[in-house]
Amino acid sequence: MPVPAAKTKWGGIADGRFRPSGYFRVGQSDGVFWLIDPDGGRFLSKGVNTVRFDQDEIQNTKRIPYAEACGKKYGSESAWRTAAARRLASWGFNTLGSWSDEAVAAAAPVPLAVTHNLDLGMSFAWQTNDRAGSGPKQDFPDVFDPAFEAHILRRAREHCAARSGEPGLIGWFIDNELRWGADWRGPDELLTLFLRLSPATPGRIAAADWLRQRHGGDPTAADGAAFVGLLADRYFALTVAAIKAADSHHLVLGCRFAMPPPAAVIEAAGRHLDVISFNCYGPDANGALDAYAATDKPCLIGEFSFRGADSGLPNTNGAGPVVTTQAERADAFRHYVTTALQRRTLVGYHWFEHADQPAEGRFDGENSNF
Repeated sequence: MPVPAAKTKWGGIADGRFRPSGYFRVGQSDGVFWLIDPDGGRFLSKGVNTVRFDQDEIQNTKRIPYAEACGKKYGSESAWRTAAARRLASWGFNTLGSWSDEAVAAAAPVPLAVTHNLDLGMSFAWQTNDRAGSGPKQDFPDVFDPAFEAHILRRAREHCAARSGEPGLIGWFIDNELRWGADWRGPDELLTLFLRLSPATPGRIAAADWLRQRHGGDPTAADGAAFVGLLADRYFALTVAAIKAADSHHLVLGCRFAMPPPAAVIEAAGRHLDVISFNCYGPDANGALDAYAATDKPCLIGEFSFRGADSGLPNTNGAGPVVTTQAERADAFRHYVTTALQRRTLVGYHWFEHADQPAEGRFDGENSNF
């Protein structure tokens, strides 16, 4: 019978292939990518998103059914943290995914790694849109605005600098599910969206000047593809530089692509990121992993899920396949993960999400068995 491999305190495989560095990093062994934990162990990030007591409010109310139920069961948020941490560890998870209460990690019987979403770019767009009133809104942050770089440098300092010495932090997600072109939010390319901004907007001026210098005519499909590549390179260059300036120790985990973006965006991501993160709600992640393979960068699945029709929840709003039973959900999980683990670039997968959504729908109407 084979002897179980020695493990680090983080759960990584302690076989001496990598030296400790005190922080999470990435490396390759026999051509396979791994996260390397602070103690030098080969680490696969197995995470769960939104591990938190206050998930989710019923839309248009302040009621949180999950918190109400857990308050009755555990008596306090502190007791809930301890129970949730022990349960996650007993199931073999080793990471708290995005939007989680990181105090849960401290309550675990073994260390749980953490990840954090900065909303670095979109926080600039949201702030700018609030000031714009009824004017055109930014669907993608205006990376040509001089105020954009100042904003991300300041936000990175505020969120990253004080945590640069934390060994349990794997790294930083820059944003989540940015709009890189036509998707469920609309049919337009980013060049079109930038040309629709107010005339004095730096991004509108930059796009018009770029188009004029390119050929002086109306935009074409080739222009759209070239512009999104230019935009992506500037976005990743600026945001990664801002994070690294504030925290040189931790990984930059990408922006959680909602779907494979245009090839020029993938190329730009590969030039700048430590890890490519993406969300993928299909029956498996093979298509997405194929799309990012050209970067030869490690990949982390930021969200995936399967919903059960036997849960008593509507499942009418939310991503991912609906299967008949909870047993089928388990089978779907097993197939998804074991299939993805055949790929040399995969270094982690994070399930969406820790608790079910309210039957009445959360803020955006999602009402699913996640």
